[in-house]
Amino acid sequence: MRVLDQLGELRRDVDALRAEVPSRRSPISVGAVVRVGFEAGILIAVAVVAGAGHFRPVLTVALMGAAFLAVVVSEWLAARSAYVPRSFGFAQAVVVDAPAESALESDLWERPFFPSPESARSV
Repeated sequence: MRVLDQLGELRRDVDALRAEVPSRRSPISVGAVVRVGFEAGILIAVAVVAGAGHFRPVLTVALMGAAFLAVVVSEWLAARSAYVPRSFGFAQAVVVDAPAESALESDLWERPFFPSPESARSV
């Protein structure tokens, strides 16, 4: 009987943990659909401009190749950003206290641009 009670407790714990876990989102986001639609629109627009402009076939192929390359690069960047956690989106500044150093009087680069008022009063 103890085994069945322990299994019942385990089942309740598992159900509670499953309730805490957020449900899975759909694998295709609205942003991805909009992005792919925009990229398809760019390719179609380049093809229409090249066709309506009666460009040479070599120029049309070059334009379509450049547009396709731009789409491939944007998809690569979008896929790459999907694996970066949001916490790494912005670099966190690490403040390190620098050791206190005194300016050397012989080093012109370390002297302040404007002389201190104390040195002017002492003259």
